[in-house]
Amino acid sequence: MTATVKLATARELAQTGSVRRASLLGQHGGYAIVLRVGMSDRVLATKSGAPRLFAQLDRAARLLRDELGIARFAVDAANYAPGNVVRRPDRAAALLQQAEDAAYTTFLCERTELAATQADAHPDTVLSNTDAGARVKAHTAALQARLDRAVETRR
Repeated sequence: MTATVKLATARELAQTGSVRRASLLGQHGGYAIVLRVGMSDRVLATKSGAPRLFAQLDRAARLLRDELGIARFAVDAANYAPGNVVRRPDRAAALLQQAEDAAYTTFLCERTELAATQADAHPDTVLSNTDAGARVKAHTAALQARLDRAVETRR
């Protein structure tokens, strides 16, 4: 079994000059990136450790050139056969969630800033922490009393 290497480690190996040769190996479903490190070959892997396949040759080449700084590499397309490369719908959902979270964070920051500006403009309407706590306790006590009366009338 060929050893795998994750992108972060491959990046470090390439930066230190440890990668002797790189090639794109065609297989069913796409192209795998194979790096020669020392006397052994290592296949670029996903975060989970499975070999990473690229459906398009230019995507794999772009990763080698832009991410790893490797501009010269061999392409072996002898065993290449197009296939269904597993897409990452979980990543699409995560990116959508990240965008929604960023929009909500922006909304909260704007609202907080607006509230602070309004509080500065009208300091007489601002409650201290002590006053707010007292109001909450009084309201809670009033609700509890109503609940107690309702329970008593049902008995």
